[in-house]
Amino acid sequence: MSLLKRFRNRRKRDRLYLPPPEQGFMNFLKKQMMQRGLIPTEKRFIPNKRLGILLNRYCNLNCFSCSAIGRNPPKDETTLDEIQAYIKNIEGYYPESVFMLTGGEPTAIDHGKLEKICSLIHERGHKTAILTNGFRLIPVEWIDYVVLDRHGINDDAIAKWKKHLKIANRENYDVFDTLWHMDIAYSLKDNITVGARCSSWTNTITLWKDVVYPCCTHMHMAVWDSEILDQKLASNLRDAGWNAYNPDLVETIRNWRETLPGEAFRVCSIKCWKHSSKTRWVKIT
Repeated sequence: MSLLKRFRNRRKRDRLYLPPPEQGFMNFLKKQMMQRGLIPTEKRFIPNKRLGILLNRYCNLNCFSCSAIGRNPPKDETTLDEIQAYIKNIEGYYPESVFMLTGGEPTAIDHGKLEKICSLIHERGHKTAILTNGFRLIPVEWIDYVVLDRHGINDDAIAKWKKHLKIANRENYDVFDTLWHMDIAYSLKDNITVGARCSSWTNTITLWKDVVYPCCTHMHMAVWDSEILDQKLASNLRDAGWNAYNPDLVETIRNWRETLPGEAFRVCSIKCWKHSSKTRWVKIT
């Protein structure tokens, strides 16, 4: 294959990973003005170094584009003991890291438990961030950063959170627009590559229960997909040291080429949306 043809193929694949651009002259003009600093942008916080903790599998919204639809996962949660072990054993992987609390909807869990989780993170000198749809307010002193996930159907809740943050004199928040979403069921078909060549390993480490998942594909598999496959994947990762209670967790993650079980590569070779030749996007309405 010629170098030019390989470049064109790569560009074609890259375009598949992105949602369709917003159409219209006014949207184009607004984007250009934001880039030039002529009008303010809402984006104020995007964590560069973050470690995920998936707190729960349930939510107070019912978006049709969510990968949970049709899966009916149990309404279970990651325990305080599992989170405490993870925070301790992941120490040093990302110095001064931010722990991003996600779900489901993280504010839907018991608020007493959520406060304890934030305290555990702060006690070890790290910062907390939360990704929320905005429907339940929590005291802002629990968290250092807020990422508001706007779906187009929760604008009133987002506005309420902004007011909540303004009263507390907090400016470090971000608004993340999930107005386009991958068509999960469609995109998990016809994979064209293998996980061993992937460049995204360990970019989005996420704890779910006692297992540490190395990328978003595996985390989605564990949370939303086949219960049988979930148990097999979780068991293999746990046995290979990808678990919260492993005292050598940092070294296990850094040596992922040697430590990841074969099941992990099999999952990404058949399930990863990023490498799908037919990824498509749907508009949230």
